[in-house]
Amino acid sequence: MKKSVLIIKGYSKTDIELINDRKIVQLYIDFFCSNAGGVFDFDTEINVLEEPEVKVLQNLNILNELDYLIVLLIGHGANKDGTQIFQLQKDTFIQPGQIQFECKKQLHILETCRNVIDFELDIKRLNRLIPKYAYGGVVKRPLTKEESREKFDSALAKSENGTIYLFAASIDESAYGYLFLKLMIDIAIYVHEYYRERIVDANKIFELAKKQVIELTEGKQNPIMNGDNELPFVITII
Repeated sequence: MKKSVLIIKGYSKTDIELINDRKIVQLYIDFFCSNAGGVFDFDTEINVLEEPEVKVLQNLNILNELDYLIVLLIGHGANKDGTQIFQLQKDTFIQPGQIQFECKKQLHILETCRNVIDFELDIKRLNRLIPKYAYGGVVKRPLTKEESREKFDSALAKSENGTIYLFAASIDESAYGYLFLKLMIDIAIYVHEYYRERIVDANKIFELAKKQVIELTEGKQNPIMNGDNELPFVITII
């Protein structure tokens, strides 16, 4: 199963914002490389671009050969004439929909339209919770990296082709302080460590994160999803 993660960090307006953007990037790298996120190989399956030139994105043809691609956009965006735009560099804007590849299964996660914050984020590392190995009165051995990767790839192979877009906010809304992206990981980690013998799809994690985002922002931020195929996102610890 050929798969990869492409993380694109757009324009950061301030030094603090750059620090926070990079912390979120690292949070997702940690997740996707972990047992929980499918055990992507850091050296060969994780690609991170910071404020890249458009021509760099146009030359990513090798990604067309993949079976599965996750694209994560972190940066500023807006809505212009009903179309989402993303600030790639200070004076360069693109439409996220232009970052589309030929692989049959794709998951796009967009954290855009966010408010500027002037403090550093306190990003918690993976496995900060105490794992609960006991299940049904039996203590089970947690999955190895090889077993987790195999389960993820097997679920991916069985999933339907298609592309899913997860937007942090609806049109004309702001995305507050990376809330959507942080909750996606928080919930995924909880599922990984406290659920048992499960492979949970991105759709389910999104719906749980969406509910919390709406509650915490009192309805000011409403994440939306386009696409209805199911793609694995998190593998439980056993």
